Amino acid sequence: MRTLLIMRHGKAANQASHLGDHDRPLTPEGITAAQHQAVLHPPAMRQTMLISSARRTQQTAQALMETWTAQGQERLPEHRSLDQGYLAPAALWMDLLSLVDDHSTSVWIIGHNPGISELIVHLTGDYCSLSTADIARIDLNIESWSHIAPASGVTVFHHPGRGA
Repeated sequence: MRTLLIMRHGKAANQASHLGDHDRPLTPEGITAAQHQAVLHPPAMRQTMLISSARRTQQTAQALMETWTAQGQERLPEHRSLDQGYLAPAALWMDLLSLVDDHSTSVWIIGHNPGISELIVHLTGDYCSLSTADIARIDLNIESWSHIAPASGVTVFHHPGRGA
């Protein structure tokens, strides 16, 4: 069995800002929500974190890592920034997951809608629209990441990020 934690980035600055979408930072509220999620969802051994290259997803991952470090967590997930993760559709996330080394029994994805919410539907058949800083956990009935396939998982929980 493998575990997948899918997180939408924290609340980001308004798109009307002078920055392009890829460069929008988290708001203070977005950073706080990510920090609260880190407290509720500590890292496990042998985890990998796949992160969209967008600034807001990178800052979400940074908030998780800094919170875990401040809590004394010694084993942090190996993390990878992926240009392909920026606004990636579910099919691309499936491809990226299939390439994860089997040493990792658990993977975090920090990404964007609609792709990550669609990924939940592909893997479980459950509709789950992730709002900012939401986390969904999916347990996958696979022995290897290369075996990831539609309908191979079950949603264990969906934890809202707002008010976390």
